[in-house]
Amino acid sequence: MPRKRAVNVCESCHDQKIRCDVDSTGTPCSKCIEIGERCTIRARKQYRGRKRARRSSNSNLDEGNDHVTTKIVAAAVLEPSSRIAPIFVGDGGYGAILDATVPTIDRHFHVPITAERALTPEDLEYLKIKGCFTLPVEIKELVEAYFHFVHPTFPVIDGSSFLQDYADGGHQAINLLLLWSMFSVSASYVPNLPRKMRKESYVQRAKMLFDLSQETDKTVLVQSALLLSFWFVDTEDVKQSWYWTSIAFSIAQTLGLYRSIGSTQTHVGAQQRSLWRNIWQCCMIRDVWLAFGMGRPLRINASDCDFVAPEDVDCGFADLTMHGKTLYSRSEAAGLLSRWQNLITTSNVLRETITSKTLSSTRFTALKGQINVQNVDGSTLLLTRVDRHLKLHQHATITALARASDVEDDLRKAADGITAIMQTFLHDNTTVYASPVTVPLVVPAMITYLKTIKDNFQEASDLANDKLNILSQFLTAIEDNYPAASILKRVLAAAREAATGEKSGQRNPGSAQADSMNHALSSWDSYWLANESPLWLSGIGSFTPSAIE
Repeated sequence: MPRKRAVNVCESCHDQKIRCDVDSTGTPCSKCIEIGERCTIRARKQYRGRKRARRSSNSNLDEGNDHVTTKIVAAAVLEPSSRIAPIFVGDGGYGAILDATVPTIDRHFHVPITAERALTPEDLEYLKIKGCFTLPVEIKELVEAYFHFVHPTFPVIDGSSFLQDYADGGHQAINLLLLWSMFSVSASYVPNLPRKMRKESYVQRAKMLFDLSQETDKTVLVQSALLLSFWFVDTEDVKQSWYWTSIAFSIAQTLGLYRSIGSTQTHVGAQQRSLWRNIWQCCMIRDVWLAFGMGRPLRINASDCDFVAPEDVDCGFADLTMHGKTLYSRSEAAGLLSRWQNLITTSNVLRETITSKTLSSTRFTALKGQINVQNVDGSTLLLTRVDRHLKLHQHATITALARASDVEDDLRKAADGITAIMQTFLHDNTTVYASPVTVPLVVPAMITYLKTIKDNFQEASDLANDKLNILSQFLTAIEDNYPAASILKRVLAAAREAATGEKSGQRNPGSAQADSMNHALSSWDSYWLANESPLWLSGIGSFTPSAIE
C-alpha cells in the first residue's frame, strides 16, 4: 500500500528530503525544532491538469497566504536568530495590517526570535555568588514533592513534557528559572527541611534569575511568576503575590493566551494549545481568588477572553511517570481532572459574584447550583487532600454568594464547612498537606464569626468564639511553614480583642465546642489514616501523617 503523501511540508525538510510532520504538529515541525531551523511552509507547485488544479488551488492559496503573513509578522524581529518562538498578533495594530493585506484567522505565529545576549560578567558572577547555579542536594525530593502536592491542584506546567525531559537529561534539561520557582512551592512538603528558610532562599534565587537572566521563553516567565506568587512573607514587601501575578497576567496576554486557539490554526500544535489553555485557567483562578482575598479589583476582564468550558479542559494527569513509576493511578488521574474542572467552575461563579455586587434570588440559586459540594470519600490520600482543597474554595465562594444576596443561613453553613475542614487537618495531623492558598481561605469563616460576636448574641457568640479558636489553632499549626499564617493569626487576635473586649488567650482553646467539631473527620477518614500507607510518598522519605510535627 503506497504511503500517503503529506499535504504540507516545510522548506527545510523538503531540501533535506526527509519526511515533515508539520501537518500534525503545526509550525515549527519537530525536525526544525530539533535542529533550530526556521520552519516555513513550502508553497506547492501548481500542475496544469484541470482536476489537480481545482483540488489544489484553495490549498495553494492558503499556503501562500500563510507564508506571506508569517513573513510580515517576522519582519518585526530586529535581530532574528535560528530559534523559533510563539508571537501573538492582536486584532488591532499589527493584526489590522494583516487584515489589510492578507486576511487570516490566525493570530498566533511562530517566528524567529531575537538572538539571545550573554549575561555581563558582573551579572554572571553575582548569580554564581548568590547560588543560582547551585541546585539543592534534595532536588529529587523537591521534584517529587512538586508532582505529588502542587501539580494536582495547580497544573501550570506540561507534566508529560517536563517529566520526559527530566528522565532524559535530569535537571540539566530543565529551565533553571522554572526549577527554582517550582522548588519555592514544593519545599513546603519536603520533611526534615527548615522549610520557611529554604523557601525564602529559593524564592530569592528565582527572583534574581527572573530579573537578570534575560529569559526569552515567555511561557516559562508566566509559569515562574505564577509559582512565585504563592510566596507571601511580609505585607510591606512590594514583590509578593499581587506583584508576581500582575507580571504573569501581562506576559500571558502578550502571548494571546486569553484567546481560544482552534485546531485549524496551523501555527500552534495540540500539545501547546492544551498547555496554554491550562496556564490561562491558572491565571484566571489566581486573579479571582487574590482579588477576593485582598479586597482588590479584578485585573482580568472576562469579556476580553474566549472562555473554554471546564469540561473541555484536560490537564494530562494520566500516564505521568517518574523514575519508572506511574504518578497517579487511572482513578486518581480521572479524579484530579474532575476536581480541577470543578475548581474552574467554582472560580467562575466567584468571578460573577464579585462583578455583580448584588444578586437576585433567582441568580443566587442558579449560581449556587453550579457549586457541587459533595461529601465523597476519596479512595486515596491524594484525592482526599485535593478534595479538601476544592471544598475550601467551594465553601468560600458560597460565603461570597450569601453575602451578596444577604442569605445568613447559607453564610453560616459555609463558614462552618470551612472550619470543619480546618478541624479535620488538626485532628488527623495533616496540616503539612495544607497548601499556601489555604491561609486566605480561613478569612471568610473568620469574618462570619467576628460579625456574630459583634452582634452580641450570647449563645451564638460563644459558639463563634470556639470556632475562632479552631481557626487560630490551625494557623498556629502551619505558621512555621507559611509566614502569612502568622500575619493572619495576629490580625485575628487583635480583631477578637476588639470585638469581645477580652485579652487574647483568656478563652480556653480546648473548649467543648472545639471537641465537638471532631465529627468533621468521617469514620472512613479515620480508618484510612489508620490502615493505609501513602505509598506514593515513598520517594520523599519516611513521612507519614503521624510523624508530622
